[in-house]
Amino acid sequence: MSDTTAAEALPLITEVREVGPVMRVRMMSGDPGYLVTRCEEAQQFFSDPAFSRAAVMRPGAPRELARKQVGSGSSLFNMDPPEHTRLRRVVAREFTRRRVQGLAEEIAAAVDGLLDRMVETGPPVDLVQVLCTPLPLTEICRLLGVPYEDHASFREWVEAIMSWTGRSQEEVGRCRRELHAYLTDMVAAKRAEPGDDLLSALLVVRDQEDRITEPELVGLGIALLIAGHETTLNQLGGSVHALLVEPERYARLVRDPSLVPSAVEELLRLIPAVSVSSPRMALRDAEIGGVPIPAGSMVAASSITANRDPAVFDDPETMDFGRVDNRHITFGHGPHFCLGSQLARTELRTALGGLVRRFPGLRLAVDPAEVRWRTNQLIQGPVELPVTW
Repeated sequence: MSDTTAAEALPLITEVREVGPVMRVRMMSGDPGYLVTRCEEAQQFFSDPAFSRAAVMRPGAPRELARKQVGSGSSLFNMDPPEHTRLRRVVAREFTRRRVQGLAEEIAAAVDGLLDRMVETGPPVDLVQVLCTPLPLTEICRLLGVPYEDHASFREWVEAIMSWTGRSQEEVGRCRRELHAYLTDMVAAKRAEPGDDLLSALLVVRDQEDRITEPELVGLGIALLIAGHETTLNQLGGSVHALLVEPERYARLVRDPSLVPSAVEELLRLIPAVSVSSPRMALRDAEIGGVPIPAGSMVAASSITANRDPAVFDDPETMDFGRVDNRHITFGHGPHFCLGSQLARTELRTALGGLVRRFPGLRLAVDPAEVRWRTNQLIQGPVELPVTW
């Protein structure tokens, strides 16, 4: 999985029925659909209002999975304009670069503390447990103002909600309800006693036109809690794995830590934790890359193939830490471009920079073939990553 090819990493897809820039496929739910595989066409797809996330959530709509979709209609990620435009504008105003930069020192301190514990524990350790999971989970809890002490419950709920196999519908439903109830209580508590956090800031928006309803805020909190740690923990684990299976890659960063930011971008390009976007429904007959898309069709974009588009990236299969103008679409494009991209980048750069600085001899403690990967979740990464030094 370190350098997965397009054909090896297409979750939600069970059958490729026609190969090309826009492929006819069959979703895991059994419904037919289309997969956009090139960068320019993916950007067109992400920006075209003809393709709707909200429509996917409607009863009776085609599905990507055999069970109900992740999230709810009240989530920012499952809205269309004008509702999406209003809510994103309010969230973006508070989820600013300044707020994330204000977390940078705390992220650095958190990384140092986690690496200190690695030293104290001694090798070998599971990097997923000691660094990849606690770092983004700590920071998203800090950002939202929810207690880190509840992280075990978060992990149980999120892992069930994000799975597509191995969990019963009853278990997934229970976890949804428990997470929703938890965030509902949290929002009510912050309305009574606001804090210095994102949820509190969104509650006290004074412009009536931009006022966020409590159901919208609960849906937003759920989405941010999931996306704010699940994607980053898997991206970090997959990135370190990709470096260690080819030790010279890691050694190069040890020799020149200034390459860490560009390495993070290249790892995001080649090893995206989310290799296929959330599907959208065509509201009307449309066209992508010259391929007609009938109204009612389910359409998704593959970041793992678009990020290797030779029309955009020179020598696209090569991991090049000197690559400039790295225009990957791992964080999406257009109106739904990831709000948390700056936070994720800060966490990834800080964690990887800390590792190469303090553990120059880091290496896998098992044969690469023994590393187990998540195969039943919408977001991919190693289940554990045993390392030594």
